[in-house]
Amino acid sequence: MSCNPVAGDVKKSVQITFLKCGGVTVGTGMHHVTMDGAGAFQFIRTWTALARGESPPTVPPFHDRTLLRSRSPPHVPFEHPVYSPCYLNGAPRPFVTRVYAVPPKLLADIRSQCAPGASTYCAVTAHLWRAMCVARGLPADGDTRLRVPANIRQRLRPQLPAAYFGNAIVRDLVTVKVGEVLSQPLGFVAERIKRAVSRVDDAYVRSVIDYLEVESEKGSQAARGQFMPESDLWVVSWLGMPIYDADFGWGRPGFVAPAQMFGSGTAYVTQGPDKDDPIKVLFALEPEYLQTFEKAFYGE
Repeated sequence: MSCNPVAGDVKKSVQITFLKCGGVTVGTGMHHVTMDGAGAFQFIRTWTALARGESPPTVPPFHDRTLLRSRSPPHVPFEHPVYSPCYLNGAPRPFVTRVYAVPPKLLADIRSQCAPGASTYCAVTAHLWRAMCVARGLPADGDTRLRVPANIRQRLRPQLPAAYFGNAIVRDLVTVKVGEVLSQPLGFVAERIKRAVSRVDDAYVRSVIDYLEVESEKGSQAARGQFMPESDLWVVSWLGMPIYDADFGWGRPGFVAPAQMFGSGTAYVTQGPDKDDPIKVLFALEPEYLQTFEKAFYGE
């Protein structure tokens, strides 16, 4: 079994909305089983190039999913609690999504508190995690968990082909005490995130694939329709992705974002259309926590 089987009934949709101001929005719906963010933007780049009258890419999409099939017999040397439904025991809660710019000065301050090797994702996520814990007033002795998705295309040995089209994302889980997130230096939190991302290597990925195969054979189902508890956070990185290459011939888009957030506590870290634009964080949170969160996030 592959960790990303092709769905038998995959539905895609496109919606065009013309705004009174003269702008146009293009919305797409894609099944995450068939493709991840990298695959989606690969598709959109090809689609928009054809719309501009350009030739299709010389390297076609690579669809061989057997590269991510399980071993026989499966071997699971690592624990994978991030895939366990027991950590998705939160109740559905109303939430709103806001876009928070991270100005260069704030980003420089955040990064200065972290070790030189900390990525922008690790530094910004650590800062976001701390602000979330403050906003929700979480007890210091309780656990808080961060779900970290990792693109495995270049982590496997051998690497997946550059044009691999599918879902090549696995998750890891970082668990720390709320008190540590709040009291330890920001670099401590960023280092814990970096460690989780770094350990996703070929051995870890193969263990995830085999774990999902074993669970599937047991009849286990993914925790669908369940939500993270208030103590938890899930942060996806779109940094480095060509999200603003979607030019249908009208020019580059002014704003690109997910149309749907997967419940309160989910976030995306993105870049603007130009390299000098500030980093943006799209964050879904309960409305009653917004004011406190914004003060903590911007250091007010």
